[in-house]
Amino acid sequence: MEYEIQLFDAIESSRLKLVNDIRIGELSPNQQSKLLMVKYGVDILEEESVVTVNFIDYLTGRPIASCRGAYTTLGFSVSADIRGAIKRVAKQIAETFPK
Repeated sequence: MEYEIQLFDAIESSRLKLVNDIRIGELSPNQQSKLLMVKYGVDILEEESVVTVNFIDYLTGRPIASCRGAYTTLGFSVSADIRGAIKRVAKQIAETFPK
């Protein structure tokens, strides 16, 4: 859950806005046509942590963009690795979807 919150913060650092899936039905057809789903993965290995965030068109299911952040402290600190990977993926998201 901690990583999920940090990833949501990373998405909010871009021009994207988060919408609860319960509220999708309240959106206009025009708003739904601009909607992206987010799927993310966190892979924590001893030597490296990798975070991927995939953006998928809501109506078509087609991939739109994929952002990846990787970081390593050479196994000294897994928590530092994941923080570094999240910072890198946040930077990539902000560059892909600038404000």
